[in-house]
Amino acid sequence: MLLSGASIVERGIIRNLLQAARQVQPCGVDLSLRRVLRFSPSSMPKLDFDNARRERPGTVEIPFAGAESVVLEPGAYVVEFNEMVEMPRDCMGQIFARSSLWRSGAFLTAGVVDAGYGGVLGALLDVRHSAGLELFRNAKLGQIVLHQMEGEVEGYNGVYQGLGNMDGPTADAVSPER
Repeated sequence: MLLSGASIVERGIIRNLLQAARQVQPCGVDLSLRRVLRFSPSSMPKLDFDNARRERPGTVEIPFAGAESVVLEPGAYVVEFNEMVEMPRDCMGQIFARSSLWRSGAFLTAGVVDAGYGGVLGALLDVRHSAGLELFRNAKLGQIVLHQMEGEVEGYNGVYQGLGNMDGPTADAVSPER
């Protein structure tokens, strides 16, 4: 079962909304742009089975620098949203791109938001339009949708729990996963 956007907000699952009236949708809640980061070419990420050798890629923030927008060339970026989540232990979330984003030649990809996860939300933004993409501060890029599970689970208890931003010492560049 999907939770309605109104239900997600009423239950306090999503925090830091800019304007609930403009972000609550029938099937979820719109996510707005807080900041954009680009991957540092000097650091290669590493993934393995048990995370013993995992290394996150380095990122560098692309500042708005007093401007209301940033212009992105084609390529891969990390976006961090203004909104944060406190996922109940009987729900899981998915982040989808808003149609206006993919109609502009860009994709948004994120992992599962595990039951019990609390913290920042982010995603991978892949700009494919040959002219690039201009993003304005607080642009609505994605929508989080919550699925009610058949019951409570132990919940997420990984290194990303409680992150306030994605460039902290234990942060990864995209979204939480074990």
